[in-house]
Amino acid sequence: MQYPSFFDTARKITVYDPLAELLGAFDNGVIEYSYVDAVKLAGHSCPTVAGSATFLAISRLKKV
Repeated sequence: MQYPSFFDTARKITVYDPLAELLGAFDNGVIEYSYVDAVKLAGHSCPTVAGSATFLAISRLKKV
């Protein structure tokens, strides 16, 4: 998939999901989300998508 290079400059968000670990969905339950993942889910890139990625990065998700 082609996308603007600045998408790669956003920090990735790493979270731990105990259910994902139990089910073996992700190695050790650790899931890493990138801005590209957020854009794919939203279907486009805009300030709202960027803001949601920023919000997740600073929220109280359990850090790994």
